[in-house]
Amino acid sequence: MTIKEIDEALEEGNSLKSIAQAYSEIANIKIKKIRGEVVRNRQFFEEISFVYGLIKVLADKKKISAQKNKKTISLILTSNFRFYGNINADLIDFFIATISKLDTDILLVNKAAIDYFKAQASLHLGGIKAYLPGELNTVMLKSDMPNPLELQNLVNIVKDYNQVLIFYSKLKSLLIQTPQVLDLSSAQTQAQKSNQMDFKFIFEPELPKILAFFDNQIITLILEEAFLESEASRTASRFISMDQAETDANKFIKEYTILRANAKKIMDNNKILENYATMIAVK
Repeated sequence: MTIKEIDEALEEGNSLKSIAQAYSEIANIKIKKIRGEVVRNRQFFEEISFVYGLIKVLADKKKISAQKNKKTISLILTSNFRFYGNINADLIDFFIATISKLDTDILLVNKAAIDYFKAQASLHLGGIKAYLPGELNTVMLKSDMPNPLELQNLVNIVKDYNQVLIFYSKLKSLLIQTPQVLDLSSAQTQAQKSNQMDFKFIFEPELPKILAFFDNQIITLILEEAFLESEASRTASRFISMDQAETDANKFIKEYTILRANAKKIMDNNKILENYATMIAVK
């Protein structure tokens, strides 16, 4: 390689290092912000679960329950963006291994899952629906995290199912993110058990509507927490990926700096030899 080519490669390496550093700093700030949102969401969930538990106990006594005429739906929460390492691929593998044993409808959320299954469908006769067990829906959010309207639309899709399975990546530590499945109906049951105290209430509007409202709120909060956990996990994965990218960039820069020094030394030696040869020729 010429010194000019080495200099161009070094310029690219330094640019990649700068990009990796910027992404790392953004990811670090974002993780702290998401953790704060997760804590606030959990606190609100505990408070609303207290009220939901009371209402559910009263509804059970009066033999009132939300009518749900569908069986099971499985959601997978992936990303619309890149630079997250293998986290989306690991989650999709876990999702496929789990739903292959279930009779379930499917909801693919965001680009990574939708693109993967579209690619897989091209290898199977009958398209993507032939590749998945039940009815298929897809949702593409504007970002990785849903806005209030998008979140409510997701709740409207799943609220009529008796069992809702949410597949997402969870942050165990900064270095470890693992695929998880959350049974939303089990989480609702936990909310119901959070309080069994005996109170007397007068409801306005009537109890079935109040029950439906709080049932909706619990679903929304659990789904929102899954999105937050998933975003924290992806952000941590990006942080690690960018840190590794910065390390690789430093190695690349070091190697090419040595290569440039050697190339410069060879050029200088050649010039000395040329000058010496010229002097000999003149003599």
